Amino acid sequence: MQVREFNKIIVGVDGSPSSNAALEWAAQEAEIRGASLELIHAWNYPNLGYGGYVAVLEDFEKDAANVLDEVVSATHEAHPNLKLVSSLLQGPTAQTIMERAKEADMVVVGSRGRGGFSGLLLGSVGQQLVHHCPVPVVIIHLAE
Repeated sequence: MQVREFNKIIVGVDGSPSSNAALEWAAQEAEIRGASLELIHAWNYPNLGYGGYVAVLEDFEKDAANVLDEVVSATHEAHPNLKLVSSLLQGPTAQTIMERAKEADMVVVGSRGRGGFSGLLLGSVGQQLVHHCPVPVVIIHLAE
């Protein structure tokens, strides 16, 4: 069986167990297909209302950068020959991934990220990607 080569696979990462499982699957798929792997961590300011939060807003970007750095480092260690690209992007996660997907062959995400609704089988990001992404989407479900 011949495997079709891909140029780029995108994986959404947030450090959650489901995201880590999606990342491992995507890394193996990228190795098989000879593709580069772009790790995307999208972040956004939370809805804080109105008040004295302005001084700590830059911490949200720093925290997001730390998450991405840890994930990239672990992936590079586990897959040293894989061409990795990392992107820290501000904006709604699903929309950010879909925008980047225009330059990719496949998108991979976990079935649920860090969102607060732990009982959901499929989180909001996966739900939006399945319905609107311009390329094939693979959703990795982490059995609990």
